[in-house]
Amino acid sequence: MKLQYIEYCFADRLFYDESSKWASEQQNYRQATTPPPEGWITNRKGPWFNYACISVRIPAQGWKIHVSARLETAQQVLDIVSEYCLKNKINFKFLIGEAAFIGRNLKYADRGGSGKFITIYPTSDEQLRQILDDLDPALHGLGGAYILSDLRWKDGPLYLRYGGFIERMTRNELGEPAMAIENPDGELEVDRRDPVFYVPEWVTPPAWLVPHLEERRNNEAPADFPYEIESALHFSNGGGLYVAVEKATGRKVVLKEARPGAGLDQKGRDAVSRLRREYEFLTKLADLDAVVDCYDYFQLWEHHFLVQELVDGVTLNKRMVHRTPMIKPDPSEEEIAEFTAWAVDITSQVDEVIGRLHERGIAFGDLHPNNIMITEDGKVKLLDFELATYAHEEQRIGMGAPGFVPPDRRDALSADRYALGCLKLAPFVPLTVLFTLDTTRAKALVEFVEQRFPVPDGWGRRVLELLDLGPSDWAGTPEQMKRSSELIAGSDWQAIEDSIARAVWASATPDREDRLFPGDVEQFHVGGLGFGYGAAGVLYAMAKAGYGRREEHEAWLLQRLRDHRGLHRVGLYDGLHGIAYAFEEIGNRDAALEVLDIIDETGTPQLADELMTGASGVALTQLYFATKLNDQGRRDVAIKQAEQIADRLLNDPPKPVDESGRHRRAGLLYGTSGPALLFVRLYEDTKDPSYLDVAEHALRLDLDCCAESEDALLVNEGWRLMPYIGIGSAGIGLALAELLRHRRTDELTTTLDRLRRAAHAEFHICPMVFYGTAGQMGFLHHLRAHYPDDPSLDTLIAVKRERLKLHMVGLRGEIAFPGDQLMRLSMDFGTGSAGILHVLAALRDPSLELLPFLRPFAGS
Repeated sequence: MKLQYIEYCFADRLFYDESSKWASEQQNYRQATTPPPEGWITNRKGPWFNYACISVRIPAQGWKIHVSARLETAQQVLDIVSEYCLKNKINFKFLIGEAAFIGRNLKYADRGGSGKFITIYPTSDEQLRQILDDLDPALHGLGGAYILSDLRWKDGPLYLRYGGFIERMTRNELGEPAMAIENPDGELEVDRRDPVFYVPEWVTPPAWLVPHLEERRNNEAPADFPYEIESALHFSNGGGLYVAVEKATGRKVVLKEARPGAGLDQKGRDAVSRLRREYEFLTKLADLDAVVDCYDYFQLWEHHFLVQELVDGVTLNKRMVHRTPMIKPDPSEEEIAEFTAWAVDITSQVDEVIGRLHERGIAFGDLHPNNIMITEDGKVKLLDFELATYAHEEQRIGMGAPGFVPPDRRDALSADRYALGCLKLAPFVPLTVLFTLDTTRAKALVEFVEQRFPVPDGWGRRVLELLDLGPSDWAGTPEQMKRSSELIAGSDWQAIEDSIARAVWASATPDREDRLFPGDVEQFHVGGLGFGYGAAGVLYAMAKAGYGRREEHEAWLLQRLRDHRGLHRVGLYDGLHGIAYAFEEIGNRDAALEVLDIIDETGTPQLADELMTGASGVALTQLYFATKLNDQGRRDVAIKQAEQIADRLLNDPPKPVDESGRHRRAGLLYGTSGPALLFVRLYEDTKDPSYLDVAEHALRLDLDCCAESEDALLVNEGWRLMPYIGIGSAGIGLALAELLRHRRTDELTTTLDRLRRAAHAEFHICPMVFYGTAGQMGFLHHLRAHYPDDPSLDTLIAVKRERLKLHMVGLRGEIAFPGDQLMRLSMDFGTGSAGILHVLAALRDPSLELLPFLRPFAGS
């Protein structure tokens, strides 16, 4: 799970949005609600509230000060700091209110921003030292989470980091816009903001700071630390989870670390308070074999540690993924029956141990497959009791794993029972997170499991009793949700598509400037305008699928481009080239030409070779417009870019695994299959057979990243095998299918067979185009020309289309799809309803191309 998605779930019940939107609805700190003193101006940007003194000119970059605080001391810390800065005419900013404070410090928020509450901008090194000396004693004892990216000043809440004061942009190694600082040669370079302290090599720190920097560099684990860390299992804002060896005994254990003031839950409780509670509950439950053993609890420096048993086994989540037949090609009914018996046995064991906790008046509070270990002899053990509560004495904490937290308010024991119901469903269809969007999906998923798996009689009734779900009034009235359910359950696919289209158009927010259609969280990183995650892709998909154009939305997109300040993203799926392509394809030539003018003015920076955001997508778009506009200059640009890519692929090819053991991304969007598609299109344009040689070479580089499973080829990421378009074997297969139109050999044909087999699985965790069911369905459809006499292809596509219904949810009487991670709905092309609608349209209209620059089935 991509845990960073959680922070985008607080602002809206149905769509991903920035946490600052949620924060704006909460009570703000006093300094954000009162008029500024004379001579000062204030403004808000996202979750930050800025104070700037009109008479002070701050430098472009330098040593800045960050101030941390605890939730309960935040207003007091802000009072002290703001009074000092106003008196001394020092610019500063702060998180606008308590909600923003919690959002910045949540357990799974960005660790690079953890602890940062106030930022102070000194105008000189002398003023920097003065501020530190003045504020350190005034703030003593009021500090919060340790700021991982900074150098701590003494032992208080003040931290330092060298970085930019004003917003300047450059491009990172992938050619993407990034915050910048200027080096001594006058060049802009990336202002690194990792959760690790870093000082650019060319920065000369003030002499008084040097000893502190040396102390930081030489800092090692305390000599009296009683454990030797072997490996890190997990990091969050709250701390780390480690496998360690006890020095005194040699016993292997798990160390759970908690940082004070960090890893907050929605009620503001930090990781330390939860770890103390976990120790308390583990001690009380020490006599239960199904609960992990706890050995010790201690504090060293400011961090707290829980020492517990290292269970010989794997999590239920890993065991489920390993055993489920639903993600394997063509499973037998015997395999399905064997898996069913195992899943029913394991979840029954969990049912029993939760019942024993409840008998003692204890609610587990965080029941999900990653908190359940399966031992080598097939027994369950519960771990991670940090959210446990006494059932009849206190309110449940209200946080937990997505998909296992009830969508309504209920007591702690009922919440456990809900999670247990979800746990019984999860091995068969791990889609319980959909209930937070549409509670009617519970009955539909239970019915599917009872039809597809030989579960015992009464299994479904027990699950629905545990879930005990009411209406999902946040997604529509009972009448509207009934209409949606009937559409999903029906067999009229044209009616289903029409409903999806109505939901997409109805989701538009033209009053917003950052995005037009709700989509993936990438909108808030790369912008809401592009093809993959923004407005351009939605407008393209809707027009191509036969649902018309909206001139007012096209005007919105064009105006946002005109208003943009700073560097543009330029790629196919994230930037200008994809937007120009979309405008041209939907018939808005004038807008396409205007975007091309912006591209020509901007210039094309050095980009990665990939298709998603890089040079391959740019070259393909230039080649496309060279043909459309009869523009030889654009063809020359495309050929030059292609030659540079070819030179790198031939003379410095990327390795499947780098020196650190990290597996590279392979597939159409991020691998060398994207360049392969470019070279096939160049061959068709120029008839130069050398381009086919390079295309085959590029494809073989991606095939080197694959592993075999069940006679199928899937991309090996080191810890999982990926079958998808964006990263995975389907993406390689799409590019290979294009090459096979011109160069067919027995070896390459057999390779396509094995890539195709990876797409035979009947279930995928997400419905989307880039990494889900729709993309796999579209891949198989794209292969029809290569298997004209194979009726099984139609059957596979039909099954996948039917399985899309498992992901459909009701939205005010219509049908919508959840995006990546399934926690919120998405309407974009890559992860949401618009892209899925486009694939469904391609199934009924062979003239539609699945993705840009793939030849449609009808052209085979």
